[in-house]
Amino acid sequence: MKKENESKTVFVTICGRPNAGKSTLLNKIMGRKVSIVSPKAQTTRVRVTGVLTKNDCQYVFLDTPGLHKAKSGLGQAMMQSVSEGIENADITLFVVEAGDRVLAAEKSIVRMLRANKMRAFLVINKTDTVKPPQVLETIAQFSPLYNFEEVIPVSSLTGDGIDVLLSELEKRAEPSFFYYDSTFVSDMPDAKYVCEVIREKMLYNLGLEIPHTVALLADSFEQNETLVKCSVTIYCTRESHKGIIIGKGGAMLKKISMQARLELEEHFGKKVFVECFVKVKNDWQNNSSMLTQLGL
Repeated sequence: MKKENESKTVFVTICGRPNAGKSTLLNKIMGRKVSIVSPKAQTTRVRVTGVLTKNDCQYVFLDTPGLHKAKSGLGQAMMQSVSEGIENADITLFVVEAGDRVLAAEKSIVRMLRANKMRAFLVINKTDTVKPPQVLETIAQFSPLYNFEEVIPVSSLTGDGIDVLLSELEKRAEPSFFYYDSTFVSDMPDAKYVCEVIREKMLYNLGLEIPHTVALLADSFEQNETLVKCSVTIYCTRESHKGIIIGKGGAMLKKISMQARLELEEHFGKKVFVECFVKVKNDWQNNSSMLTQLGL
């Protein structure tokens, strides 16, 4: 671990509305997958820490859930994690999608920034999907909302602008010891990562509603030099949803498990055996014990 006078650290919270590409941005910065992604809103439920160490600078990123109107205990916990992430950051990356207009979610983020007098960058994401004039229009829409220290257009897909973003963050890093070992990448436990990858595959394979009404908990997790074994329970809120998740003859659950297994084998670099069970647990989104187990 480096001594304080030899290194510097910056804590960065990534926030924005659902589908702004926050998790994809974090994964591109990290050069590997640390947060699941999907085309559906509210994919991220808990804060995910990604740690990038380059030379004498350590960047600690917090990927937060997309800001939305909370309608359950789950939603309230997710929004609390956004607020806490902003409060504890050195810099907040306020991520918007190129072509977006200012909505209530962005105004809520600005209120959080003002309340905590936070330093913030405006990050215009998905610049590869629009023409340059639209990027300029987006900057004109959002830059007056707050006293942003930097306005940085990026593409999470191509990587354009990422080097500029990291360079500007490094300028704000403070002399400090490294809080994490230089090889550390993410604080997500392996068992939790397995559950998240399975949930990601559910988001891709199931309809709009069902993946947002499921919770996944690992009942057991074991690994050795050649094998990872994990047993996971998928909790849903209705019997009808259970049937859809399992599918005819178990086909859908097998498909989801197979897709997850293939990705997890690449992630762990060894064989993976995943066993999934589906149970109905009514109104788990408002069950405080359940939310605690989920890390919320």
